Amino acid sequence: MSTRSQLTKDLNESIKNLLGKQVKILFKNVVKLETKGDKTENRVLVFSPCRILLLTAKVPTRIDCHFHYLEIQALESKRGNQLSITFNEKVYSFLAGEDSSCSLEVDSMISALATAIRNIFPTVPLQYIIRKIEVIPPSRLQVLRDIEAVGSNIREVGPCGGFSNQYACMCDYHNMPYREEVAWDVDNIYLSLNTRELCLKDFDYLDQKDLIPIINALDYNTWFTKLRANHVRLSHDNIDKIVQVIKKSLSLEEVYLDSLGLKADFVNKLTNAVKLNAIIPLHTIDLSNNPIEDKGANNLTSCIPRLNKGLVHLNLSHCGLSSKGVNQLAQSLINRSSLYTTLTYLNLSGNNLKDDISNLHSFLGHANAISHLDLSSTDILLEN
Repeated sequence: MSTRSQLTKDLNESIKNLLGKQVKILFKNVVKLETKGDKTENRVLVFSPCRILLLTAKVPTRIDCHFHYLEIQALESKRGNQLSITFNEKVYSFLAGEDSSCSLEVDSMISALATAIRNIFPTVPLQYIIRKIEVIPPSRLQVLRDIEAVGSNIREVGPCGGFSNQYACMCDYHNMPYREEVAWDVDNIYLSLNTRELCLKDFDYLDQKDLIPIINALDYNTWFTKLRANHVRLSHDNIDKIVQVIKKSLSLEEVYLDSLGLKADFVNKLTNAVKLNAIIPLHTIDLSNNPIEDKGANNLTSCIPRLNKGLVHLNLSHCGLSSKGVNQLAQSLINRSSLYTTLTYLNLSGNNLKDDISNLHSFLGHANAISHLDLSSTDILLEN
């Protein structure tokens, strides 16, 4: 017997009364939660816009637990009537129906999940949100491909790549209030300007904690290609969220982080984030007026070769660098021969470069594409 038929009128009414108007129900299905051994317990899986809720299958019902879609680490179905979802390292295994060869109910749940996530992130493949998806036979995944194909044909995904939905999703994820004025600014002002740059200074009237979901909304947003955080006060948490964006983004090309008090450890985090995201098209880095010093410059040498689009713009002015750090940086430019044709902007002004900078001389002495070079206030010896 289909477990869906166990959704009685009384149980449906109880679910409605419990969740009220606060939770929009996209799909629900009675399942058997596998417990110890061969034992199972009836539950109701409810799919909402941002979360899966696990409810008891009796009247009055109650919420056993709930998980945000971004907490899903794996989705597996190795039998037709079985579905396993891993949240935060814990596996929940469900059965739907008695026939292990019949996958209709489980496929419907997978489809509901994929559709809900697609509504939030319409331009990002599901496997970038849920890193492990294993369904047997693989032909059952055709439903996911169909959903993605439909989504990719929809021109209207919402203003600025659906930013408002992504912002709402992140507010839910971080248990933060949704600020209507933030969504309005992006949906109207940003859209009217047709800008691809998200500027955090536009939201500096908010508390630091309110910036977290705004920054995280860029994780899987493919409209914005630039992030500017110049001359704003950012908490350590918010700076870490910027690193997370770099680790996850499929579209971020330019980051401007002028005067944030960043040090060498941030550059190390940035480098590690780039290493973990081989797809990011990042090519512009502005760390000017941050005391990253030579250690930070050295950390950056591991980042530069990882930029698959090549480095185009680098601003390290007033970063407390010495000739040692600049030589290390210049050597990394020399080692990456493609940078002779991609790097067009280099600003090292305001650093102490009075000692030997032979590696920089070597790089600049080679035919290159640099159209803007700033070495002012460096005490550099021009005759060298």
